[in-house]
Amino acid sequence: MSGSLLLVFHSHLPYVIRHGRWPHGVEWLCEATVECYLPLLAEFFRLRSEGIEPAVTVSFSPVLLEQLADEEFPAILEGYIADKIALAEEDRRAFEREGSEDLAHAARYWIDWYRRARTRFVEEYDRDIIGRYRDLRDAGAIALQTCGATHGYFPLLGYDQSIHAQIQVAIDSHTRHFRHRPRGIWMPECAYRPSGYWAPPVPSEHPHGTDRTGIEHLIEAGGMDHTIVDAHLVRGARPVDWYRDRFSSGGSAATAHPLPLQDRRSVYRHYRVAESSESGGVHVFPRDVESALAVWSSKTGYPGEEEYLEFHKKHHTSGGRYWSVTGRDVDLADKIVYDPERAFARVERDAADFAQKIVRQLDEVAAVTSEEGTICLPFDTELFGHWWHEGPAFIGALIRTIDRHERVTTRTTPAELDRRGPGLPVALPEGSWGDGGDHRVWMNEETAWTWPILWRAEQRMIALVGSRDRSRELEERALRQAARELLLMQASDWQFLISTGSAVDYATDRFNDHAEAFETILRYVASLREGAERIDLFDELCRLEARDRLFPQLDLDHWLWKRAEEALEAPREGD
Repeated sequence: MSGSLLLVFHSHLPYVIRHGRWPHGVEWLCEATVECYLPLLAEFFRLRSEGIEPAVTVSFSPVLLEQLADEEFPAILEGYIADKIALAEEDRRAFEREGSEDLAHAARYWIDWYRRARTRFVEEYDRDIIGRYRDLRDAGAIALQTCGATHGYFPLLGYDQSIHAQIQVAIDSHTRHFRHRPRGIWMPECAYRPSGYWAPPVPSEHPHGTDRTGIEHLIEAGGMDHTIVDAHLVRGARPVDWYRDRFSSGGSAATAHPLPLQDRRSVYRHYRVAESSESGGVHVFPRDVESALAVWSSKTGYPGEEEYLEFHKKHHTSGGRYWSVTGRDVDLADKIVYDPERAFARVERDAADFAQKIVRQLDEVAAVTSEEGTICLPFDTELFGHWWHEGPAFIGALIRTIDRHERVTTRTTPAELDRRGPGLPVALPEGSWGDGGDHRVWMNEETAWTWPILWRAEQRMIALVGSRDRSRELEERALRQAARELLLMQASDWQFLISTGSAVDYATDRFNDHAEAFETILRYVASLREGAERIDLFDELCRLEARDRLFPQLDLDHWLWKRAEEALEAPREGD
């Protein structure tokens, strides 16, 4: 008796296709695809060829899926790879002329690496990354989750209809691309808000303070039964009727000896959000922060080991990365040349070390609680391969090591939920996995100006959808594009990039651009309703449709959602 390791990879990028290239834009998408999505995919297929099921959970944000499926993307990616190969070739020749054989060796490594990436994408995967992940899911090798449609930050959206639309559009997109409805959802930024009174945190004409629906109800309305939260939300939660659940007949809770929620080991199990339906409901898997730090922290974790590729030092003209970490406190000027053989040998040692830590933690939980434990480790997929070049190989080595262990098994989140049954009910507090555990990364002095603009746009969208005449095809078409622009405005990426200072101008321009596009379309809708269609605004609508062409089957009715109690109180036809 030890338990399960749940590896969850959250894959997301904002909508950058046709919105710039470098330093901010579609190059982000190409980097993530070549360095993260393709290498992880290759690791999963390699594991299967060895008779090992990866049994990981991969979350794709719908806005990322729409870009990977965009008809322009294959040519863009192939051109990006060709450029990288050409730059590495130039560096190799220059290093050889200089007599720098160690640097030339590193350049040859990258030439071969990018060539393999091109072969995988074009020949092995037929330029269809989504299809290959779908194949793995259909074979039962992995599970796939969805996310908010454009990664909108649920707790700060002004209207429950907006959260409902983010979720329902996401389900539609996921189902269209993967041909199955998702059971799990990654709440953007793992951000949660319970039911209760909510008022806008900065002055705004709309929305007013009002009772709001808990996000778990909106998840459940989409037919999904689990999500992920950060550890502090569980440790700060309130147990609900644990005495009854512990001594009721049947279910895993009947024999459990649950730890107090404040105990650091309380995160080694799943819980049911108390306000969701008792028959099934929505469950949460808490993130084991302490274990996760060892995998993603460059200061204290494995990525900071001296043999691994240094992310921050790049060649002054090509941008190539030819140096190793060397030491956590070593200045960039003093980094030594990267040796791929040493780096990937280190991967095996670190994966074995981490597997031992997982086993020890689960053994401890079993000894204390007399039940198997569950360690959930959710990560941004982009860590593995982009920020930590050897990360995909580490994941493969970790899964191989766990596969040889008798008491610990890697499992997907739906498989673990089905295996363990209902979790103990808790009332969760509000929070996220961001800095401080609250909303400060997305709502602060630098970003507060964005929210009243968003809330007003949400309110207008809901009103227009509710008052529309479905028989007016041109108006329906315009409102669908307005909805796309609103969804793109809602992306949490803009506030994140502003708050972290990583791309302030780009994020500000993108937010304002989508806000202006939304207003333009609404002026066109107004002209249609007044019977005086403006051709200049129609031309602008066509331009926006060509640029922001995600969610082709978008359903406007998703903005008409009402809470169950509101639906019951609404007047019926004929009353």
